[in-house]
Amino acid sequence: MDITKFVSKSAKVGEIYNLNHFRTGWQDQSLRRLMGNELVYPPSPKVIEAVKNIAGKLNYYPEDILTDVELREKLAEYSGLPGRADWITCGNGSMEIIDMLYETFLDEGDEILISTPDYSPYARRVALYGAKVIDVLPDDLDFNYSLQSYTAKIGPRTKMVLLSRPNNPDGHFVSRDLVIGLLKTGIIVCIDEAYVEFATERVEDLLDSYDNLIVSHTFSKAMGLAGIRLGWIIANPTIIKYVNQIRTPLNVSLVTHVAAIAAIEDADYIRENVKRVVADREFLAAEIAKIPGLRPIPSEANFVMIDSYESGVKGSEIYEFLLKHGFITRSFVNGRGLPGDRFFRITIGTHEDTLKVLELVKEFVANHVTA
Repeated sequence: MDITKFVSKSAKVGEIYNLNHFRTGWQDQSLRRLMGNELVYPPSPKVIEAVKNIAGKLNYYPEDILTDVELREKLAEYSGLPGRADWITCGNGSMEIIDMLYETFLDEGDEILISTPDYSPYARRVALYGAKVIDVLPDDLDFNYSLQSYTAKIGPRTKMVLLSRPNNPDGHFVSRDLVIGLLKTGIIVCIDEAYVEFATERVEDLLDSYDNLIVSHTFSKAMGLAGIRLGWIIANPTIIKYVNQIRTPLNVSLVTHVAAIAAIEDADYIRENVKRVVADREFLAAEIAKIPGLRPIPSEANFVMIDSYESGVKGSEIYEFLLKHGFITRSFVNGRGLPGDRFFRITIGTHEDTLKVLELVKEFVANHVTA
């Protein structure tokens, strides 16, 4: 039987995202995981205790996020918007939230502007809804963007612009003025603030002035809870209403609910971890800049991406050398918006991780130059 004749158009254009780097990290747990922008520090002891306490009730369904006012109120407070639980909805990770936004706003033939490079699943998922990605290229090799870079691409079918701030994979931070300029165009503007705790400012304060702004967040980075899969968006209640109408019921688990609340209530733990990560990020970038031929990309996230072009060393070669010595990082060979084999990226680990990775990178580059 030809099963393919029953397969939907969406499934036929869909792509399977390569997550082999996570598989490698789980298969060999002796490796230091500096590849997925996870927090290397364990969850707060309060989170661990909360999860233990709920374990005996896992035979029950969770409360749906629509009636789970407690969690949404905590998220609103954490976001600096107390009393606005009706401005928030949640998903099984922020990528599910992004998917829900596509389903809410994109019809066949519509267009969405996405920075190139940016988090690659953004673009991969658009085709499922019959829409088209319009790539927005940076102005330079530090991955800076001008407002004109975006507005020049807006056409009659442009519905949305989606960008991460700070950017994944390169860590750059688009200006607040650029965000305001995009909002003034009148299209839907979604800012993914997955890494914002490591950066210098947020844009939630613009929500009162612009009904077309959506801000996305995750528990996978500064919260140190990538394993519970929780993302949320903040937007005006009309947008939240329509997103909830297409959201899968009960999409936030009971474990996720209790872990998230416990994490928010232990804000000091989050702040201390962020402080450590930012200090090591700045240290790593400064030291990498001293290695001949390596250029760290300015980052406000929890990682540093490095351009190895001037050294003559391939990014994948440094990746393989680090892997051989117990550190799994990321290389980008002909990645979206990252042509060639010149970029590799290091997630910030402990200070000991940073020192050892620096030592290994210096060793590899020195040996390559003298060979």
